Amino acid sequence: MPKNLSHSLQHATASIDLDALRANAVLAQSLAPQSQLLCMVKADAYGHGMIKVASALSASVDAYGVARLHEAVALRENGCQQKIVIFSHHFNNDDFAIAKQYSLTPALFAQHNINDHIATCEAAKLRYWLKLDTGMHRLGLEALPSTFSLTAAHDHCEAVITHLHSADNDAVDATDKQLAVFQKMIRPDLNHHERRQFSITNSAGLLRHATAVARANWLRHQLGNYAPNREIIRPGIMLYGANPLQSPNSISQQLQPVMTLKAPIIDLRQVQQGATIGYAGAWTAPRDSMIATIAIGYGDGYPRHAENGTPILINGRLAGLAGRVSMDMIGVDVTTLIANDVTVQVGDEAILWGKGLPVETIAKHALTISYQLLTGVSPRVARIYSE
Repeated sequence: MPKNLSHSLQHATASIDLDALRANAVLAQSLAPQSQLLCMVKADAYGHGMIKVASALSASVDAYGVARLHEAVALRENGCQQKIVIFSHHFNNDDFAIAKQYSLTPALFAQHNINDHIATCEAAKLRYWLKLDTGMHRLGLEALPSTFSLTAAHDHCEAVITHLHSADNDAVDATDKQLAVFQKMIRPDLNHHERRQFSITNSAGLLRHATAVARANWLRHQLGNYAPNREIIRPGIMLYGANPLQSPNSISQQLQPVMTLKAPIIDLRQVQQGATIGYAGAWTAPRDSMIATIAIGYGDGYPRHAENGTPILINGRLAGLAGRVSMDMIGVDVTTLIANDVTVQVGDEAILWGKGLPVETIAKHALTISYQLLTGVSPRVARIYSE
């Protein structure tokens, strides 16, 4: 008999485990114990809810990172007291005034107007960071301006930073090359100016080394006069329990999924061998089959291009996607589960990713990445928070 749907899940829901979030932040800090911790909460904390996430991390975080000015203002207006760095916002004079008003920290990156922006920040006594392009060729200064010296009296430049583009792949040496470029660009200024901090390491850069000592030795080898207490680490995706490494290791496997996306089975039906399921008949039953219809689709953020067979977890066992993803529903072949005496009924919860089913697995089946799946969960999906 179907479960009483009035007392069970009726729509797609994202359960957010804040204890898992905090555990992942502790893991990040353990890999750089003397460094400051900046947690990336842009894009609504990768789909997890920026205000809730920032509040949950507030006891242990030194700073937050966002991509837009309005994100930073929202954090301040919701009680955030920590430093907030804005990484990819193109500032105008009005924006700098807002940053000053809310005590925000812009990251300056555009070579064509860097002198003007530095002058604006210095005149306003507004703290700022400088972003250097060491090989990603997306944002960042290709060289420090000739009129600027990190050892000179630019009192409001707090940090110089860069972004690693291939730290997830140990098979390439691009990261070491980027660090060499970074060292060359800031030499000798940063190494002889203790007030200046630096920020390089993202999630993959943290997780690629098995211990904090190994990671510190790596940076010391690359940067020479490496001072751990002057570093600001910037974990992002790892905070949310997704593994950014192409080859998981013993450290990355300790990550705990924060979001568990689930939805109810709203229909079960028997179809005959040869019957097709969904739009364009994209899946054909290889035998007499039982199909569960689950109340989630691309309108909720489930990937439209997930392939047939993409795993879905039902009552602790894996079943496979059957047919094209619709806006509000997907079909799942539960024939094998039932044949193995797994009870499947209307009202049961299906896990689309999260605990028991890594989001990276679904991303591979949809030819995308975990970042896109997590940030793509739509506003109509309720976020339910647990401590």
